[in-house]
Amino acid sequence: MKSNQIKQAFESIQADSNLADRVLNTAAGEPLHRKGHAKPLYVAVIGCLVGVLATGGVAYAVINSSYFASAWGNHGNGDSITWTNGGSSGTQYTYTREFGDGIAPQSLEGTVQKVDLSVEGNGYTLDIHEMAIDQNGCGAVTFTLSNPNGVNYYKPAAETGELVLYGEEEQGIGTPSMNFGEEWADTRCTIDKDTSSATVINGTMYFASMDRERGFQHAVTWNISWTEGEGEDAKPFEASTPEFSVGAYVDTKELRSDDSPLEISPFSIQTHIDDLGIDAVDNKLTVSYKDGSEQIIEDDDAGVFNLYFSYARNSGENIWLPTKLIDVDQVVSVTLEGTRYTSTGETETEESFTIVYS
Repeated sequence: MKSNQIKQAFESIQADSNLADRVLNTAAGEPLHRKGHAKPLYVAVIGCLVGVLATGGVAYAVINSSYFASAWGNHGNGDSITWTNGGSSGTQYTYTREFGDGIAPQSLEGTVQKVDLSVEGNGYTLDIHEMAIDQNGCGAVTFTLSNPNGVNYYKPAAETGELVLYGEEEQGIGTPSMNFGEEWADTRCTIDKDTSSATVINGTMYFASMDRERGFQHAVTWNISWTEGEGEDAKPFEASTPEFSVGAYVDTKELRSDDSPLEISPFSIQTHIDDLGIDAVDNKLTVSYKDGSEQIIEDDDAGVFNLYFSYARNSGENIWLPTKLIDVDQVVSVTLEGTRYTSTGETETEESFTIVYS
């Protein structure tokens, strides 16, 4: 596959704006760098089983549902995946991603909303099933994408769990997207390897609103897009589901480091960069629990990427969506590490920073 095709494919998933460039760089032997601002692109009934899970000597109730098993499980990838990229220089970079077990704390029972909406176009049917969203404007929605003639997706990306579709090819569509009103959400779609086939894709869309305050004021739609014709005669088309009004939001918990706030939920972590400067680069995020354990969300130096995506909002908020649910009630602190720049006259100095929110 040519590099420009790879870039188009990865851009279609609406991840952070320079994801495609970073993917191409890693293929050439370059390490991954800081994510940029996100940008808009054209492009069942729950059965609950209550049990007790002992962690660190503390017993608490959990739920096991079809939604959490799909959205916060391993998508058929096992406990973790490892992949290696290298280029002509011979340098190899190894990355890992760990997944959750699909079991949620009892506190999340009742937070899942049935959507049950569909949209059709260019031979495809997109069925939206269930969704949960938090006060950070982040969450996950389960879906099925089907086409009796086959779903045309990029197979190498699916090996690491990513769903990337070809929107400009004949009988193809772009990767499904999501809107809050007229505003695009930043999204990443995954494929469930165990339950998908050549004609039916079961997956999860992870999302974050571009602006949570504006996003909360609007109903949600999901979209598919495609192109008909070739060359100068090519015309873009888009079809959307009916609107869905969000009925409930999962609470966030605020932690602080002096005057700097952090909002954390089971689905996301949100920080602010006002006290760091716009050029600050974060490279490690760690959640610490009461029992002494840690959940590493991201560690660039170690090649650990236990997240579906992250990006910086124009408002100065940084967002992370982890691959494992966060047990907010057991969180003691969150540590953010990285580098930032300070200027003295015409001299700019790079310095490391560590911020502990508790």
